[in-house]
Amino acid sequence: MILDVNTVFISQILHSTLKKKKYHSKRPWLLFLISKRWVHLKLTIMGGEPTLYGLTQGYKPLLKVIDEAKSLEYEYVRLDTNGQFEPELLMKEGFRKLDEITFSLDGPTPEINDLIRGKGVFNKCVSNIKRAIKLDYNVDITCCIHRGLVKRDKDENLLLDSMIHFAEALGVNRINFHDLFKTGIPRDTWTGDLDPSLEKWIKVYEKIQSNIEKGKYKIPVRIPQCFITKKEFEENPEYYGYCPAKMGERVLVHPNGIIRICSLMIGTPYGVARFYEGKIVWDETPTNELRDHELNEHTPCTNQSKSIDFGKLVPLCVSFKPKQKEIVWREKLKWESKRR
Repeated sequence: MILDVNTVFISQILHSTLKKKKYHSKRPWLLFLISKRWVHLKLTIMGGEPTLYGLTQGYKPLLKVIDEAKSLEYEYVRLDTNGQFEPELLMKEGFRKLDEITFSLDGPTPEINDLIRGKGVFNKCVSNIKRAIKLDYNVDITCCIHRGLVKRDKDENLLLDSMIHFAEALGVNRINFHDLFKTGIPRDTWTGDLDPSLEKWIKVYEKIQSNIEKGKYKIPVRIPQCFITKKEFEENPEYYGYCPAKMGERVLVHPNGIIRICSLMIGTPYGVARFYEGKIVWDETPTNELRDHELNEHTPCTNQSKSIDFGKLVPLCVSFKPKQKEIVWREKLKWESKRR
């Protein structure tokens, strides 16, 4: 289980204060989340598959994490799941404390989704989505952008557009997309041959973003821009240079003790700190993920710019999703105010 923590604090606290001090915790599975130096905002419980945590113990360990997060006054506690859990979990009183459940679904039909996720996954996930909505959970869908969704069906409907309408019909609150582009990062080795061409994606993105701005969809759509021309970036680097690593805007807390910021470094030894023996210690070694970042400069995504030249294009942070309805982006960072 991984904890993704949006803590909204001054970057110096993460980059300097944490470097100098060791924080002790009697709750090692929450690591340094209890530090009162940071404003507790949003906690995401993800994985792997978090609903497997404590499965043989009636989910008690998972429910304890949720309960403790609430007792620590996190404003928003959410969980990412593949939706393959047993329906009884939705009936647990402690599970109902979640502010949001996000289900992973990669297509509007079993044929598209199960080709990626596995046979039978679509039907069980959709069944649990419907149950959760009926029980008044706040439900989102997260979906990977893959080749199967940038195609058109026999009626020339864009399948990514169909995916959004499918989410609407289910009655979810919001849909969030993630990219799978090969950009010379560790993730490239385990995401398979699923990423669309950049040329096709740019056209699809422009179409979907246009639909969003025209109010075509009934639910909020969070979709990453992924790439932009160098010229456009240079016209507004403060806006397009969004980077959680430089801002110290979030951390990912891993079971093996690694604390990192950039999700693109998952599966590597890179991070900003380590948790061990009841304390948190800043990473002073070459595996500190911030070493290659120009912390005081607005640049294209550092980790995606190291080994591939995209020509006239530059990569943007995978979390850069213009006009997205997301609590940190809109309410805390007020990032859209930087657009010009």
